[in-house]
Amino acid sequence: MKYLTTAEYKALYQEYLEKGKIISYSDDFETFLRIQAEQELGVTAYDRTIQLRPGLKIKISGGKAKYTFAREIQHDDSMPLILAFQLAGSYRVWTEGIGDDYYSEKSGENYLFFLPGTKEIEEIPTGENLERIRIIVEPDLFRNFSSSQLDLMPTELKALIGNDSRQIFHRNVGAITPAMQQALQQIINCPHQGMARQIYLESKALELISLQLTQLIQSQSEIISSSSSGCLQPDDIERINQAKSILEANLENPPSLMELARKVQLNDYKLKRGFKEVFGTTTFGYLQKIRMERGKNLLAERMLTVAGVAQTVGYKSPSRFCDAFKKHFGITPRNYRMSLNF
Repeated sequence: MKYLTTAEYKALYQEYLEKGKIISYSDDFETFLRIQAEQELGVTAYDRTIQLRPGLKIKISGGKAKYTFAREIQHDDSMPLILAFQLAGSYRVWTEGIGDDYYSEKSGENYLFFLPGTKEIEEIPTGENLERIRIIVEPDLFRNFSSSQLDLMPTELKALIGNDSRQIFHRNVGAITPAMQQALQQIINCPHQGMARQIYLESKALELISLQLTQLIQSQSEIISSSSSGCLQPDDIERINQAKSILEANLENPPSLMELARKVQLNDYKLKRGFKEVFGTTTFGYLQKIRMERGKNLLAERMLTVAGVAQTVGYKSPSRFCDAFKKHFGITPRNYRMSLNF
């Protein structure tokens, strides 16, 4: 696996710029870059940054790695709030200060994070076609609006908007909804030019902010409602959600219940009871569910053999994966793949 530190990436960027391997152009409010380094790094990538009103940008990026590729990123202290929508491809990320392990940012999911001053490592797997759209927001933009539902938001975001704290955080908000998907495609296929284009894109960026915050508030309300009959505190619910994220990021080598409890700083009894109360299943049951869903998606992509899919989702024995898959979906992995029409 090729690994680049921040300094090495900057040096290579400058070298490729001088050699004409980076194509760039800009106008009054957009900058476009295309990196063509397939021979040197096995990487092709593009990046579009669209400046809207002050404190609001859209970044559209994507690419493909011929070989597994990891890049270190050092964020500066002025890094703003990011709303991220992963349209295609999945990759692993390690973020300083966000748990001890790598987690995944997956196709079809959307995320909200605030990571100023942190170091990240992005690991792009072989052959993965990536496409993502990010809405980059300065917290001051939120302060221009009033929200009667601010108290329902996660503690970190509420504190950031209220200018009470700059605590880093990374949240998986959930699946990209049909309304989000429509707005994202409208950004990609914007039919306007000039000022009309800028106004149109800004309206879509604000729409996506509204849709993500609505999803976030609804999710928070459901968690609070589901736990209202128990004795879980808001901080316990946050830790249980963190445990869920850790499981999602570690399908191949998941922690035991005791290890998971230590990672989120809950005792194992409270984690076990609370996880069941919040999500309606045990930690093992949830892990099994996401393994099966991930395995189903990988089978449909046809990039791996059945044995390769089994290993990717954490099964050392392909036969055990096949048995679990058939029990979960009522069909064997091989027959499921044969049933797909391509």
